[in-house]
Amino acid sequence: MKLLNVEVVLNREKGIQQAESEQDRILKELDDGTTSYAILSHRWGLGVEVTYEEMIGLMTLEDRKRDEVKKRYGYQKIIKCCEQAMKDGYEWMWIDTCCIDKRSSAELSEAINAMYRWYQNAQMCYAYLNDVDESVFPTEPDDSKFDQSNGRPEWFMRGWTLQELIAPEQVEFFNKDWVYIGNKQRLAPTLEDITRIPRNVLMDGLVGKRLSVAQIMSWAAERTTTRVEDRAYSLMGLFGVNMPMLYGEGKNAFRRLQLEIIKETSDHSIFAWDPWMPRTGSVLAEDPSDFEDCGHIQKVEPDDFGDQLVKYIEWKNLGNPWYIQRNFKKISTNPVHLCRLAWLKWRARSLSQQLRTFTVSNAGIQVCLPVIPLPDSPSHFRAILACGYGGGLAIVDLVSSGTSFDRIPVTRSTFTTYPEFKTLHLTHHQDVNEKRRKFTLDDKHASYHGFIRSGTYPHEFRGSAVTLSSLTDGLVVIVYANNDARSRFAVGLGYHRGQGWVHVVYDERFPAQEADGTTFGSRAYNRMWEARAKHAQSMPKRGHVHHFTKHVHLPRSIWAARVVWGRWEMDDFKVMVDVEQCPGCCDGPCRWTTTDSDRGDIGVPGLMKMVWGSYSLELDRLEARFKRCSGQQVALGDYGDYSDGVLIRTGNIFEDMRTLGMDPEDITSSPAVSRVSGWGWPMRNMRNRGNVAVARSAIEDRHLALRQPKGISLPADDSTVLLLKALSIRLAGKHLVITVIQCSEFYEVDRDGKRSDSGDNLVLDSVEPSTQAGMLTPLYAIATPQVWRQHLACIQRRERFKSIREHFYSIVNMRQLVGTEAHRKSIVRWSIVELVRKLMRLTE
Repeated sequence: MKLLNVEVVLNREKGIQQAESEQDRILKELDDGTTSYAILSHRWGLGVEVTYEEMIGLMTLEDRKRDEVKKRYGYQKIIKCCEQAMKDGYEWMWIDTCCIDKRSSAELSEAINAMYRWYQNAQMCYAYLNDVDESVFPTEPDDSKFDQSNGRPEWFMRGWTLQELIAPEQVEFFNKDWVYIGNKQRLAPTLEDITRIPRNVLMDGLVGKRLSVAQIMSWAAERTTTRVEDRAYSLMGLFGVNMPMLYGEGKNAFRRLQLEIIKETSDHSIFAWDPWMPRTGSVLAEDPSDFEDCGHIQKVEPDDFGDQLVKYIEWKNLGNPWYIQRNFKKISTNPVHLCRLAWLKWRARSLSQQLRTFTVSNAGIQVCLPVIPLPDSPSHFRAILACGYGGGLAIVDLVSSGTSFDRIPVTRSTFTTYPEFKTLHLTHHQDVNEKRRKFTLDDKHASYHGFIRSGTYPHEFRGSAVTLSSLTDGLVVIVYANNDARSRFAVGLGYHRGQGWVHVVYDERFPAQEADGTTFGSRAYNRMWEARAKHAQSMPKRGHVHHFTKHVHLPRSIWAARVVWGRWEMDDFKVMVDVEQCPGCCDGPCRWTTTDSDRGDIGVPGLMKMVWGSYSLELDRLEARFKRCSGQQVALGDYGDYSDGVLIRTGNIFEDMRTLGMDPEDITSSPAVSRVSGWGWPMRNMRNRGNVAVARSAIEDRHLALRQPKGISLPADDSTVLLLKALSIRLAGKHLVITVIQCSEFYEVDRDGKRSDSGDNLVLDSVEPSTQAGMLTPLYAIATPQVWRQHLACIQRRERFKSIREHFYSIVNMRQLVGTEAHRKSIVRWSIVELVRKLMRLTE
């Protein structure tokens, strides 16, 4: 290690002339094991520290630059530190800011790997607390002075100072004016309260202590570093491991640190970080903060694990114990249970070597653990670790993922069977994207009828996207409510065993005092969670269909919730939530039905059920199908009834905007104009093929050549989508012209490009010109917007309702019957039974 010559540094500061050889001796390479030296522990200041090259070349700098260096806070810290070392009789001093040539990555890596040893071998460590003004050590937290560091001096919140507190035998603390305020031995009780490090570790170091990995990690849980990688690098010495420095790797450094620790120890507590953490995938922690509550975890030696495992089984009542109570003590009376416990204890001792052996490979971390399968999910297990809090063993929940096991948060399920020892490969990589999916939610249509989000469960969900994990059976519930209509429903988005699902439930009570929907959301969540496997299995298979829809009637209202399950891009899911007027007598919740679109990736205002056309073109290189205008005038936005291949126009949405008090210019000012391209084969033989596109016919060899074509479509923006929603009730079931193809001329050609008509510039059929002068409209595309598609009433249920009403009124009028009282009562009883039977058939 390179050490500062204290005398040379101070003489240079005093201006004492030195020989050239003395200048070279300001830093000297010495052996830390045989040299007596002091060392500094401090909080770096940004841009104020003195570097290695500045320290050795100070006297060669220009006067202005040298004066600037000497005035720095970091240089004065070096001088004060050397003065204290000289006073204490130390000839050599090590300070990390100026004793490491950070221009050399090899020297920096060597210094970081050896730093714990350097602090451990130092005869004295000066801990400089730059934010402490008083001449006494601050024993109590003070948020007014240390508001950025949990009420304590910042030195105690930094990552590197943890090892600098533990490693040296002697540590003396100084305030910002270099006034002595105490040492580690005298302040040990206070330091224990601040750092949660046991007093015996502070006094004597780590040697000879039976500390768990999780316990040591917990000391660093609240500490921070400037570089994220240093949170891992600063802990290497505490665990006695070494690894190369790779700045830029981010949190992967902490993953590498844990793998290095696993190679050196068989301590299971490295897997015992927060079991409730909502994170899935790797069994390794993401950073030391995950171990915050692990300060009291103790490791259990393999020879003692069998006894502790039996205590765990009895504590959790696993197996079939058949206990009796005697003197406040439970005694098992089942001989089979007692034999099973004895066998497990023997099994644990026979596997002692496997329990203390970890093997790391690309397949995972191979380890032998006792595991308990989840009764209702054979791929989920609870693993019992050879560590605990004294009162019981620690556990971690796992889920099988092919040949390896991923960690998941602790589930609420009840485990009842005996544990079995299994050799597992635990996932140690962080990339679990293949087990996560993004759900994109579009619910803007629901608000049109007054239904707004009133709560989410189990956690807050804002925006339009949420990511769920299959490992944890991810589920989020969104509650929609219309307070005026006193109606609400909940939509659940879930991901179970690789299958995304969505489900809707309605609230039959709607208490007025519950404003945020949390209670209903909780009930809906629990209901959906218990049936998550059933919901996942009920989802429709994708096949060639892109969208599916479900209609759910809301009781005591004229409304129904409609959920559209969308196709997935890159395996992600899309869900649209809408509210529509229910036609009555529906048999909802209905099954999933298809609502496919043939339009591909071409932008349209919302979901559309396309009408198949016989002519194909490409708009902006995306294929679309069109119908031919045969003797009719068609304009963008026309709607009407479609029958036998003919659109019978009844209106235009832009004309209807005025009746809704909307300005047509808001939409018509920005139609979507697309570049048109067509079938290339007939173009080969055309003489004048500039600005010509051929629309290919799928029915017969009569294709259309279009000159100067362009596509004009409804804009796919929110204003158009809301316009279609506003017209949904009045125009339910209608068809809409969403795209028109305009051109200056068109004519028929065969597959070789030859015109099949006679005469120049002959326009086939009677096609009216478009609204643009000199342009014709030969082709158009029509569709039914999803918001215009209305769920049809169930005729059978309507007839049943009619029969029930008639039966009910007949019972009411029973008093008009003649005969004896007994006879009338008999008829009433029979009528009520028949009424109940009819009501029961409604649920079939």
